[in-house]
Amino acid sequence: MSLVRKYRIIVATGVVVVGVRIASRLTSLRRLLGWLLCEHSADPDEQVMKDVAYFVDRWLALFPYNPRGNCFPRALALFFFARRAGLPVQFKCGVLKLNQQLEGHAWLVLDGHVFLESSSYWQSFTVTVTFPQSPVSSSTQSSRIS
Repeated sequence: MSLVRKYRIIVATGVVVVGVRIASRLTSLRRLLGWLLCEHSADPDEQVMKDVAYFVDRWLALFPYNPRGNCFPRALALFFFARRAGLPVQFKCGVLKLNQQLEGHAWLVLDGHVFLESSSYWQSFTVTVTFPQSPVSSSTQSSRIS
């Protein structure tokens, strides 16, 4: 990765993470997802999406969103970048009752498969929000990132 490309991704992911964190406090989730839902007809680049996920994770490690986890801003930021890259991902939120308390998790799905999620933690959750409701198949896309 060239130095210019690396710093462009670092700055872009930082701006989106900050924007998502601020907007999530000021507006509803549906409205925020609508703002992040952008369609571009770019050819998805697997390495770029992996780099984006890496830097989003680094930003969230430096400035944690919540002591219990960063899945919500991570999923929203990756949703923005994936949709912009032409990948028809879906944003999902779910809940799980654990020790008499509700736990939440957010993740992305592409063509029915988890997208850029490193663990199977999401499988325990009951889905409460899916956006957009009906996915557009990316079977015509040249690459699928898992």
